[in-house]
Amino acid sequence: MTMKKLFLYAGILAGAMAFTACDEDFTDWADPQAYGQEDGVELVTATLENVAGDLSYENVGDTLPLVKITSVASEKEISKIVSKKLFLEGCEIPFTEDENNVLTVPVARLDSAIKVAYKSMAYLNRPLPLKVVGTAVDADGVGTQFTTNEAIVNFQTQELPAISETSQVYYIGGYNSWNLSSPTPMEKNEDGTFSIVLEIADGEWFCFAPQEAVDAGDWNMLFRAQANGDTSTSGFFNLDSNVGNSFNCETGGKYKFTVSPKDWYFTYAPYTEQLWYAGDANGWGFSPLVKVGDHFEGYYYIYLADNESTWGFKFTTTPDWNNPQYGAGDGEGVIAIDGGNCNLPSGNESGFYKLLVNTDALTFSVEPIAQMSLIGSAIGANAWSDDFDLTFNTETMAWEGTYAVNDGEFKIRANHDWSLSWGGSLDAMTSQNGANLPISAGTYKFSFKPNCDGQGVLTVEAQ
Repeated sequence: MTMKKLFLYAGILAGAMAFTACDEDFTDWADPQAYGQEDGVELVTATLENVAGDLSYENVGDTLPLVKITSVASEKEISKIVSKKLFLEGCEIPFTEDENNVLTVPVARLDSAIKVAYKSMAYLNRPLPLKVVGTAVDADGVGTQFTTNEAIVNFQTQELPAISETSQVYYIGGYNSWNLSSPTPMEKNEDGTFSIVLEIADGEWFCFAPQEAVDAGDWNMLFRAQANGDTSTSGFFNLDSNVGNSFNCETGGKYKFTVSPKDWYFTYAPYTEQLWYAGDANGWGFSPLVKVGDHFEGYYYIYLADNESTWGFKFTTTPDWNNPQYGAGDGEGVIAIDGGNCNLPSGNESGFYKLLVNTDALTFSVEPIAQMSLIGSAIGANAWSDDFDLTFNTETMAWEGTYAVNDGEFKIRANHDWSLSWGGSLDAMTSQNGANLPISAGTYKFSFKPNCDGQGVLTVEAQ
């Protein structure tokens, strides 16, 4: 076994769990000055290329020339580039850069970043979408951020000690009196993971047991924590079978536990059939989201909260702050228990959004809705072709408009597209293939609040 392998076996989990931004030994920090975003260089474009080819952890050295910035251009003259950062799926990778703009990375850190980005210790050949984010500064000292294209590098990760492909996983701990001969079975999912929902007490200690551990009655074969009393709600198991570490859940309640044996990864999060949205858009009140399939759904106007381009919102498991809540996680579109305020993804602006939250996957997404419109046989001269646009009223928080219509039917759709539309009935508008709405000829004021699926309300008032 090489020294590199020995080093990684000892440190891969600590490196993966603690993987952070570039440190000063690697980052190309050129100037600590903060640059404004107004009137800077315009339409900056930069190109990133793969210079490494197809790679394997086992066949490279300690560092690796990975990608190259081949061009940076803008409509204004660029005086310098500062604060370049290299990212893989939101994980920043440290690098050095030579005079030819080739970025060289530490192989161990790249391997750790892959495992963190994909939440998997599995030995796989992965196509890595890499990109660079930087700031170009013009002759007046004003800078503009740019993002390169994604350069794809295929990389075979490090082969680690055998990871279980067990036929069954069990929950074991205070819940079942640590009885290894009678543990609590978890349900196997189609993707090979195992899940269970349990009501547990404050300070519950627990581990997970593969079938092999139960069959052998061997405590050393458990899936165990990085440190005894680990309160992490997600992460990698300890590969060292000789370490008897247990997890600890500080705050009791109903939780969903999920284990992926092939990835050597676990998560657990408060289990709820309902979720509330609280943020700047509703004065930090509690607006309900609706469970649709594997996610929660809602529609909100989310606005620029201050001049520093920050938005703020969270998701709560009860309509108060007394129980577990979800805030910003580690990465764009990721949530975590008791995290800070979530923000809109970079580049988004104040406006109306469709909001999706998945508390199992610990993710959220916001889809901009720039326009709501009426369409149908009753709308316009061209049946089911003309859109009558509605305007969002920030005081009533509704999409509104007054139009003369014909005898016929209509629906409401978003962004002039049928991928998201509403029908059904006036007091229970649904986006799940709702029926056409009948209307008689006349002039009407329309007011639509989509809010949540099945709870949207359309008001139609004769004028």
